[in-house]
Amino acid sequence: MVILSDDEVALIRSILTALRSIKVRDIDKALVILAKGDRGGN
Repeated sequence: MVILSDDEVALIRSILTALRSIKVRDIDKALVILAKGDRGGN
């Protein structure tokens, strides 16, 4: 078992909160934009 300090727990919690706040729709939009840019280069 791993023992974490209070600072480490707070850091992990903030990272998880940030990841949870990322919207799936935003990720999908970014992938579409990247795909369009990739096709334009060919």
